[in-house]
Amino acid sequence: MRASPAPLPPWLRHALRTVLHLLLDAAAVVASFYLAYLVRFRWAWWLRRFPISGGTTPPWSLYTRLLYAIVPLWLAVFWYSCRLYTTPWMTGTDRFLQILKGAVIAVGATLAATFIYARLQYSRMMLLCVLPLGVCLVCAAHALTLLIDSWLARLEAARPVLIIGGAAVARELKSRIRARHPEAPIDELEDLPQAQRLKEVLLSRPYCELILLRSSLPRDRVLSVAELCEAHDVGFKMVPDLLELRLGEIQMDHTLGLPAYRVQHASMTRLNFLAKRCFDLAFSSLLLAVMSAPLALVCLLIKLDSPGPVLYRQKRYGHKGRVFEALKFRTMVADAEARVQDVKREHGEDSPFFKAKRDPRITSVGRWLRRFSLDEFPQFVNVLLGEMSVVGPRPLALTSGELEALEQEFGATAKKRMNILPGITGLWQVSGRSDVSSEQRFSLDLFYVEHWSLGLDLEIILKTLPAMLLARGAY
Repeated sequence: MRASPAPLPPWLRHALRTVLHLLLDAAAVVASFYLAYLVRFRWAWWLRRFPISGGTTPPWSLYTRLLYAIVPLWLAVFWYSCRLYTTPWMTGTDRFLQILKGAVIAVGATLAATFIYARLQYSRMMLLCVLPLGVCLVCAAHALTLLIDSWLARLEAARPVLIIGGAAVARELKSRIRARHPEAPIDELEDLPQAQRLKEVLLSRPYCELILLRSSLPRDRVLSVAELCEAHDVGFKMVPDLLELRLGEIQMDHTLGLPAYRVQHASMTRLNFLAKRCFDLAFSSLLLAVMSAPLALVCLLIKLDSPGPVLYRQKRYGHKGRVFEALKFRTMVADAEARVQDVKREHGEDSPFFKAKRDPRITSVGRWLRRFSLDEFPQFVNVLLGEMSVVGPRPLALTSGELEALEQEFGATAKKRMNILPGITGLWQVSGRSDVSSEQRFSLDLFYVEHWSLGLDLEIILKTLPAMLLARGAY
C-alpha cells in the first residue's frame, strides 16, 4: 500500500504559484512576439495588404535581443501595476482586465522606447500585433497556472481557522476561505468564551488564525484574546460590527495619524462615473445598431397582436431620486394598470414587488418578450439619454409603492441603491430574476453599489445572455 504524499505547506503552494506565473507569462510574452513577427513578415495574406517598407525583412534575431528587456518589463508591469502575482484571488473578468491593462502599458512603453532609441529599426505594426496576441496567450498562461494551483490546493496542509461570531459576515468569510483553501477546516463559535475556555479551544487544534466578529466587546477582553493568540502562535484578526450593516464600505483612514475606520459611502468618483458612462454609450450604440432589424420586427408583432401603443412608458426613480420615463415594449393589454388590483386580489397578494406567473393581462407576444427579457430593449434609449446604465439596480416605479416598502423594511439605507444610475440588468437578474425574494434583491443591489467595478459590470453582462436564454424566473 503506497503512502500518501506529504502535504504542501501554504508558503510552498504560494511560491510554486508565483514561479509558475512568472515562467508561463514570460513564455507567453516571447510566444506573442514570435507570432507577431510571423504575422508581420511571413504571412502572405498580411504582406499583400501591408507591404514591408524598403522591401527588406529584418531577422528574428533583431527582436530576440529586444526581448531581454521586454520580458522583464511585462513581468514588472504585471507584478507592480496590475498586482497579478501579489493578489491572486480575483474574478476571471477582473483578471482579464488587469492583463489587458498590463499589456497596453507594456506595449505602449515598448513603442515609446523603440521610437526614441531605435527609430525605424523595429516595426511599429509588429509591436501593435503583440497586444492582442499577448493578451490571449497570457490569459491562457494564467488559466493553466490557476488550474495547477487548484490541484495544489488539494494537497495543501491548510491549518484550521477559528471564527468567533456569525451571521452575514461569517458566511461571506467562509466562502472566501473555501475559495482560496478548499481543504481548510473552519471552526465556529457563536460567542467569545472566557479566557480559560478559549485557551483550551486553542490548544485543541493547531489553529493558524482566530477571526473575531465581535468588535463591540470591551477593550480589555479583546486585548486579552489577542495576547492569548500571540502566546499560542495563532494569528488574530478582528472585523468591525459595522460590516454587518455596511459590508464593503469600511476602510482604514490614516489622516489622523492614528489607525481609524471610516465609512466609505457608495457614491462613484467622477472618474469611475465617466468610465461607466463611456462604456454605456459604446455598448448601447453598438447593440441598438446590430439589433435594429429584429427590434423593428418586434414592434410590428406587438402592433398586430393587440391594440395599443408599441412602447410602454412608466415613471421611475433614477439617480439620486430623479424621476424619468422608463421605456419598455408593451407586453400587456392597454388597460393593464386599471386591472392590477383585480389581479392582486385574485392571487391574494398585495406586495409592491408582486408579479403573477399567469397574469391574464399579458398578451401572447408579450409573454414571449417577457420570457426572454426582450421587452427591456427600449431602455437602451434611456441609457443613451443618460437616465439609465446598462448594469445597475433596477429603477423603482413611482406609483407602485416599491420605494416606500423598501424604506419601511430597511430604513434610510434603502435610498442608497439610488446612488448610481439604475440599470437594465443587474446582479439579481442573473441570480434568478423574479424568483429572488425582495430581501435578496435588496442585498444584491447593495452589494453591487458597494463593490462596483468595470470588471463586475462585464461579468454581469456576460451572465445576462445565458440567464435570458434559459428564462429562469421570467414571467
